[in-house]
Amino acid sequence: MTPRGVWRILRLPLFVTAAADVVAGYAVALLPDIGQFQWYEALLLAGTSSGLYLFGMVENDLADVRRDRLEGARRPLVTGEMSVGGAMALLVLALALTAFCAHSLRGGPLVLIIATFAAINLYNLGAKHGPAYVAMPVMGLCRVLNFGIGVTAAMGTPKHIGMELVALNAPLWLRQGLALFFATAMVSGYSIAAHRGYQVSTRIWQFAFIVAAIGGFGVIFFATLPTVHSCPPPTMQLLPPVARVLAVLILAMLWPGGLWSVRGPERKPAEYSPFIERALYWLIVMDAAFVLDGLLIR
Repeated sequence: MTPRGVWRILRLPLFVTAAADVVAGYAVALLPDIGQFQWYEALLLAGTSSGLYLFGMVENDLADVRRDRLEGARRPLVTGEMSVGGAMALLVLALALTAFCAHSLRGGPLVLIIATFAAINLYNLGAKHGPAYVAMPVMGLCRVLNFGIGVTAAMGTPKHIGMELVALNAPLWLRQGLALFFATAMVSGYSIAAHRGYQVSTRIWQFAFIVAAIGGFGVIFFATLPTVHSCPPPTMQLLPPVARVLAVLILAMLWPGGLWSVRGPERKPAEYSPFIERALYWLIVMDAAFVLDGLLIR
């Protein structure tokens, strides 16, 4: 085990994206009474989410170690930078971090922690090896459940949200959850394409990509509509959700060729690798945009 091996197998810089989601869910669900925001509780939520994320990263490499060795992949377990025993130790430590930070959580948050853990295992041990149209929503579910841990910690278990999924007065936290789901599905689709060597011009991949991309942008656009029950003061009623609109524009700039990349010349999988990491960090931008607009438009 080497420090570089630990860094690589944990994908350490990216854990902040999971922590940002759960803290954003906590903050947005507290609106308009943001004064109840407790930094200590937010820190515990971030630690819980980080533990789940780190567990998922290590399990991901362990689940693929045999195939990676056959394919000669340059992952830590193959290059010798990390031993299987060391990876198992990191797995236990990640679970210990999750348990330590979640010790005070009860009810809805605890249920969603268990559900997130189950979804991570479902993805790593099964879904990611199946069709892209299965793997993409399962990964989206992982991130949404993680986001929901923060929401339920702030407001308890939400009720009567069935019709609000399509209603114009859907609460801001629900809109953010939907946007996270589709954005994550889209990014994981790029990751699957790169890992499996797909060409984006292939017909099946085009269909899966277009559905996820249009669905994602559609939900993010829907999330820019003002909430009906928020009742902003007259001077704020016409204020557009500037932060969310800018966040969408930033995402468009990160795309390798934008939506039109599904047409024209074939794009090799390696061309999408830089976008995948940038887009994951972009989720932090979207989290901040929802919180900022929630503070301005209420």
